Amino acid sequence: NEYKSYLRTMTISLLPKCFAMFRGNQDRDMFSLPTLPLDKKVPEYALERRGAISFGSPTSPKLQQTKCRPRLSRRGGVSVDSEGLEAKYLRLLGEAVPCKGTSTNITEFTVKMSLEDLSKMQHSTPKNSVTSKKSDDILLKENVGPYPGRFKRKMSAPTVSSYRANDGIEWSQLNRISFWDFDTLSIARITKGKCLYYIGLQILMKHDLFDEFNLDIMSVLKFLSLLENYYVPDNPFHNAVHAADVCQAMHCLLVNLRSIDYFQSHELLACVLAAMAHDVNHPGVNQNFLIKTASHLMKINGNDSLLEQHHSKVSKSLIKESGIISHLEPKLQHEILQLVEELIMATDMAQHQTYMASMKGLITNGYNPQDKQHRRTVMKLAMKCSDLCNTARPWTTCVQWGKLVLEEFWRQGDQEKSLMLDVNNMFDRDVCVPSKALTGFIDFIAEPLFTLWADFCDTPFTRDICRQIDNNRSHWEDIVTLPERHLLSS
Repeated sequence: NEYKSYLRTMTISLLPKCFAMFRGNQDRDMFSLPTLPLDKKVPEYALERRGAISFGSPTSPKLQQTKCRPRLSRRGGVSVDSEGLEAKYLRLLGEAVPCKGTSTNITEFTVKMSLEDLSKMQHSTPKNSVTSKKSDDILLKENVGPYPGRFKRKMSAPTVSSYRANDGIEWSQLNRISFWDFDTLSIARITKGKCLYYIGLQILMKHDLFDEFNLDIMSVLKFLSLLENYYVPDNPFHNAVHAADVCQAMHCLLVNLRSIDYFQSHELLACVLAAMAHDVNHPGVNQNFLIKTASHLMKINGNDSLLEQHHSKVSKSLIKESGIISHLEPKLQHEILQLVEELIMATDMAQHQTYMASMKGLITNGYNPQDKQHRRTVMKLAMKCSDLCNTARPWTTCVQWGKLVLEEFWRQGDQEKSLMLDVNNMFDRDVCVPSKALTGFIDFIAEPLFTLWADFCDTPFTRDICRQIDNNRSHWEDIVTLPERHLLSS
């Protein structure tokens, strides 16, 4: 009876406040969440995010009597404040991994987070198996992930080192990301097409861009998720896997550039972002098809570089929506976005000879790494080389990309036939000779481009790339003597 009386009293006392809240006469802060004191300085933009992580342990008496380690489930929420009473929540799910040599006290546990769980952003039931001792040793040996005292010090903001892939892919498989023979297609098969998420995050960490710009890990993961979702997975070639391959190639070209030390940090960030987003929302057809069919993209962007304009606009909108650089100075934000746009526009094959001539003039007149325009010319050429990197990969990888690009061309040709439009021989699957089409592309586009890059950056790395292109061309020539359909069935 006393409890009921207490509830009745509390209800009566709260009713006026509730009615006042709905009338809008009371201050919103009366219902604000409690805050905890910070034990170290935190940037203002990071204070806008509130978070919580809670744990639960098995309560079954039968399980408590056994000596097995308890299996814990983690549920958490990260909210982004939106100036009002509403907030956007992100649920984090995963398994807790006990620290080696510690008790099973609930505060002594670290969390082994899954990037896949975070990218799915949906509820999933934890696996029934207990995390193996091997996983624990790897977590401790690498000295990564949240430390046990994190929860004692009430630090809710995650850091980039907190995230490690444990769902289908290990970071050890990304150790060769700085090598030219890195196989993005294999990573795509392991991650079920989510390789841009992992490769993009790894490359940002390789260039120390998190520390340089104090990037918020949640904003970066949001950007990568948005970007991957905006790529069309049904495209055989122009999809997120191609974007990840181009990003990795850009990383290789930049780290092997002798004048890399003269590049400013925001230029490196723009290069990585542009490489990841250069073909975002690609429709799977070329510019001529969009013009012939009077596509809405032509009406919006006109006839000149309409696809590149579309990619640029979508990429800049995703950068702004994710807030990955929103904490930077407005002038710096503008410069990064402008450079991203310029690099994406450089992938327009209609302007290929223009960019080639600019680079030849730079080599002839002398390159000054301290000149801003000179550096941008080099970045544009690196972007073009990265976009065509599939022709310079090892033959086993090159032939797979060749199949994919031809399949996309032929699908466009099938659409053109159904619309009673003229079909180019390369886009007609009944007429096209794959080996001749690809050797012709190497002769007129890829080989001159990479040769020009090698003339500018004469290193063993660039010379190896040129030799690999010649080797791939020889393989394509050998295929001419075989039945052409054998190429696509192998």
